[in-house]
Amino acid sequence: MTGRRGQEGQVLVMSALVMAFLFLPLSVFVIDTALVDSAYAQLGETLQASAEDGASSIDVAAYRSSNGHIVRLDPVAAKAVVDGSMKAASLPGMQPWTMTIDGPRVTVSGTVSVQLMVLGTANLSETRSAIFAYGQ
Repeated sequence: MTGRRGQEGQVLVMSALVMAFLFLPLSVFVIDTALVDSAYAQLGETLQASAEDGASSIDVAAYRSSNGHIVRLDPVAAKAVVDGSMKAASLPGMQPWTMTIDGPRVTVSGTVSVQLMVLGTANLSETRSAIFAYGQ
């Protein structure tokens, strides 16, 4: 029994080393992965909502002058609605976005910067679009 007295506490030292060199980097990786995944989901939802908002902008003058027979997308109003929707979302790290209109399709592209715990920043880019549809 006296030979084992010098070995008491070795498991504690090994546990501390394993936690320091294995679990700490693993936890940082898990947190950074969650930050990137969360920001990517928020970016996609924000861009999709903005594209749908922009695609719902009709040309009111053409609609009224045709007595309700001409229903089309108003590109100027769509751009204003998309800009307002993106500003209202106020996504942290959002960089300037772009919007294109191709016929009835409104496409919004954006990039968001995510500050990671150890590796600096990650830039995530995504594009979403919506189509103007009436009476369907």
